Amino acid sequence: MFFSSFKSNKEIYQPLSFFPSDYESDAFASLLSGNLPNGAPLPFSFGEVFAHSVLAAGIQTFFATAVTAMAGYAFAKLRFRFKRLLFLLAILVILVPRHALAVPLFEWISLLNLTGSLWAIMLPGIASGIGIIFFTQIFRRVPHSLVEMARVEGISEIRVFLVLLPLVSPALVTYALIHFILAWQEHLFPLLLLSDDNQVLPLAIAKLRDSSHRIPEAVSMAAATCSLLPVAMLFAIFHRQIRTALRDFTAH
Repeated sequence: MFFSSFKSNKEIYQPLSFFPSDYESDAFASLLSGNLPNGAPLPFSFGEVFAHSVLAAGIQTFFATAVTAMAGYAFAKLRFRFKRLLFLLAILVILVPRHALAVPLFEWISLLNLTGSLWAIMLPGIASGIGIIFFTQIFRRVPHSLVEMARVEGISEIRVFLVLLPLVSPALVTYALIHFILAWQEHLFPLLLLSDDNQVLPLAIAKLRDSSHRIPEAVSMAAATCSLLPVAMLFAIFHRQIRTALRDFTAH
């Protein structure tokens, strides 16, 4: 993908030609300037679309991590009615295909008058069955004696949860990165719920491909390469915390 962003269409369609004959950055320049080498404009502003993706995926990840961590703590350390039933519902959320939720989700967003805005894809992504199960498993590994000690001291349940967060920080980072990746590459719900003014990268990159080949293939390859950078950078920075959290999760 990276090498194809420097190739011409002729070179891209030659599968045995792995490296480009000339490393010209016309494709990346077209993304940044918004104009193709022939002077025609791109169908979107790459910088604006990139900012929309960062904003939508970042806000959704923050709230999803907070909500699912609190839910996981409740399932692991609290006693309440219908606990097992609610946990079963969290599992069922994972089993239901996302395509089956498209129509009711569209109706719900329409009732909230959020159709077309970034909130239309951020709000539904906050609820995550995977996150609830993940954090439930993580908080079960926290010694219950620490929770009881805090309760004896008269600390509220919210403060107990906040005190335990540093102990599970690798899990927080791991789930946040996983959720960010899922939100970053989401295509179906943005296609249904967003307006043309609030596009995100998966939709924008899809617009770069057309049967007439008016837009060089190298431009779409350059856009796909740029879309990979945030995820790769986050994984490079937090890979140690991710490895620790996954080891703790699978060791239970």
